[in-house]
Amino acid sequence: MSTSIVFSAYAAAFVLALLLLYWFHARWYWHVLSVALALAIGLMPPPAGLAGRPGFDLAVGCVFVFLMVWGIGEIFLHRYHRERSRQSGSACCHPPTEPPAAQDSTQR
Repeated sequence: MSTSIVFSAYAAAFVLALLLLYWFHARWYWHVLSVALALAIGLMPPPAGLAGRPGFDLAVGCVFVFLMVWGIGEIFLHRYHRERSRQSGSACCHPPTEPPAAQDSTQR
């Protein structure tokens, strides 16, 4: 398998994980579970029939990169993600707050 295909696939998994991390917010335990699953997948020996097959290695590597980047990336993007949510008025994390309406004394 060509080196450029492997690099492109891993780069796509990396970028996709960062984009999803930037656009969507998940609870912290999903990120911890993602890192644990990535480590389990990465340290698990491959099945006997699939060991050394380029397609299998590429797929497992892409899943590992995606899960690890998405899990660890929250540590670095958490503060920015929270600030972005408040500034944009997104209902994802913090509902927008409006100032109380001024009461007009002439309409009583």
